[in-house]
Amino acid sequence: MRAGFKLEDGAGQRAVDQQLRWYASNPDYLQRAFGRADLYLYQIVTELERRGMPLELALLPVVESAFEPYAYSRARASGLWQFIPGTGSRFGLKQDWWYDGRRDIVESTRAALDYLQHLHDEFDGDWL
Repeated sequence: MRAGFKLEDGAGQRAVDQQLRWYASNPDYLQRAFGRADLYLYQIVTELERRGMPLELALLPVVESAFEPYAYSRARASGLWQFIPGTGSRFGLKQDWWYDGRRDIVESTRAALDYLQHLHDEFDGDWL
């Protein structure tokens, strides 16, 4: 996976360094997150490779949800990729009484990568 990394290292940036310190002081969090990631990384990496996107993006759910597909925030964001209802709908995720596409790994990954590609295009090729 690392061979597909394309983004610059953010070390030295204050916010990045702060997060790195937090993760370093909370190894159990990362251990749990990556334990869950085993279930999803193959599908996410395969889709990123198919689209020619940086493979670092496969790790975004560590920050968003710790790879917990039923994660739910106070802002009503849900799933691995933490879509709020409106953004989920905008990117084609069905949400009703019986089904929430934000929690569907395949559909939410498709929508998340569509959204990230949209942002990349909007910000002149900048992934960050």
